[in-house]
Parts: sequence; structure tokens; C-alpha cells
Amino acid sequence: MDALEAVASDDANWVSWLLVGLLALAVAVSVVHGEAVWAVFLVGTLGILLVPPVVFRDRSVMLPPEVVGLAVLPAVVAAIGPEWVTEYALYLGVAAVAFAIVVELSLFTDVEMAPWFADVTVVLTTMAAIGSWAIVQFYADRFLGTDFIAGRIDLMHEFIRGTIAGVVAAGVFELYFQYRTPAETKTPDVTGGEDG
Repeated sequence: MDALEAVASDDANWVSWLLVGLLALAVAVSVVHGEAVWAVFLVGTLGILLVPPVVFRDRSVMLPPEVVGLAVLPAVVAAIGPEWVTEYALYLGVAAVAFAIVVELSLFTDVEMAPWFADVTVVLTTMAAIGSWAIVQFYADRFLGTDFIAGRIDLMHEFIRGTIAGVVAAGVFELYFQYRTPAETKTPDVTGGEDG
């Protein structure tokens, strides 16, 4: 049984859909509270989570609940957490989306990644997203009169927090695939073997 069939037959599929519903509710709450930027980010996250069932036209083909839960966690934290915690929700959210994208590529496509490459991909995707967000904020401040970035120090802190979030997500990714990969499908290390 390949990874796609294993995930499609997962008994916890309903949990993933429940979490997607929770994320959709968080989008509505964000819109009601006038948090347009956060709502757009959550809609993007929702779209990424819904790619497998839409592409395969099968509602049973869904990311595992652990991955969906990690992607939904920032929305929950932002909704019910204290203010000092919610400012980190964006970094956690970006890292979770990068994690979900890499898991989707690994489970639902022919893409094969070495574990170290998948980890690096999660980190670099997170850093690229945070960098792109910083550029958008900079130009919004410059041309729209907003005040997203107070100065260079704050910008550097944003990059550092984004990088840390990416490294943490890569660690979670590594643990996740060690947990999800059955022992019989793990390939032995052939680089240092003593075959003769």
C-alpha cells in the first residue's frame, strides 16, 4: 500500500475535515473582527489544505489530522490566545503552511525528497514567505502610509522569528515522517554499508 492509499484509508479522516471546518470558522471570525490581512492568510491556508480532495475529486483524500491540526493551530492561537502570543501566530502559520505543502508533495505526487532536503525545503519556504511578507509590509508603509515595520531592527527580528519557526517546523516534519513511515517501507542506509 503506497502513502496515498494509506492516507486515503486513514480512519481519522473525519478529524481532518473537522479541523478544516474550524479553520473556515476562524476565517469568518477574522472577517467579522475586521482583520482582513489575517483572514486572507487563513483563506490561503484553507486553500492549500483543500488541494488534495479537490485535485483527486475525492473527499476521503485528505492530509492527516496531525498536519491539518498544525496548520489550524495558528488560527486558534490568534483567536483565543493573549496578545503577546498572537503576534507569533503568523510565523507559526507560515511554517505550518510550508510544512503542509511539503507533506502534500511527499504524499500526493511522485516527488521524492531525501529527509534532509525536505527539512531544508520547509525552512527555506518559511524564510521566503516571511521575506516576501516583509517586502509587502515595507512597500505598504512607503506608499500606503501604513505602519507595519517600525524600523530595521524590527525587520531583522521578523526574519529571525521566521527562521526559528521554519527550523521548528522542519523538526516537526522530521518527527512526523518518522512516525508516519511504516518500518517495512523505510529504506536502509546504503551509503556506508559493508557489503563486501
